[in-house]
Amino acid sequence: MINFEQAKEVFKKYLQDYDLEHGKIELKIRHTYGVVSASEYISKKLFLDNENIELAKLIALLHDIGRFEQIKRFDCFIDSKTIDHAVLGNDILFKDNLIRNFIKDTKYDDIISKAILNHNKLEIEKGLDEIELLHAKIIRDADKTDNFRVKAEENFENVIDNVTKEILENDVISDKIFNDFMNNKVIIHKDRKTFMDFWVSYIAFIFDFNFVPGLEYIEENDYINKIVDRLDYKNIDTKEKMEKIKTHANKYVKSKLNKI
Repeated sequence: MINFEQAKEVFKKYLQDYDLEHGKIELKIRHTYGVVSASEYISKKLFLDNENIELAKLIALLHDIGRFEQIKRFDCFIDSKTIDHAVLGNDILFKDNLIRNFIKDTKYDDIISKAILNHNKLEIEKGLDEIELLHAKIIRDADKTDNFRVKAEENFENVIDNVTKEILENDVISDKIFNDFMNNKVIIHKDRKTFMDFWVSYIAFIFDFNFVPGLEYIEENDYINKIVDRLDYKNIDTKEKMEKIKTHANKYVKSKLNKI
């Protein structure tokens, strides 16, 4: 049995070991609850039963638990420079057995573990069974859904390490990143060369959704326009590219929602 309200209380206690006034910690707490809301939204739109809705919410609550220790150790969100936060979170939950504080029933362990391990990867690993794959897809979509809110609302310095709004506004977009975006491609981490490449890569999450509800949520909240229009681009080429990206992204989402 899943008692989500009890799991939330355990999560709050877990956070007491961290600096709750640290900007990145605050961001990840808000993000965690945002992903919980997105998971519930997506699960209900998929007409899942209550057990799977509650399981999706629990996975969302735990999906970034490794982030807090990552920030404490490295003060950095970049996995390639520090540690894979999904692997770290999975170790904290299952090697240290913290998972039993959140849920006593062991029957969901494999589903929770595989969903967390796959939530931040370029692709979902092969060999998952039907229910494992379902929840891996839900958490990936929910995570991306709230990432749009993060990019639209959170402080720039906490979103991208050591990057200010002014730096982004004066930066450029690599030709490969722009072309990949316009060809509906997910942007690979190693291809990002500039800070604006990072910014564009977040919008490119739209090309990697498994289910329509996440895209519905993004359109309902006008997140694409909010993210693009949040910056006053000083470079003419960047400004022109971002307008094309905004138009293309909105058209793509509407096509997936059968609105054009």
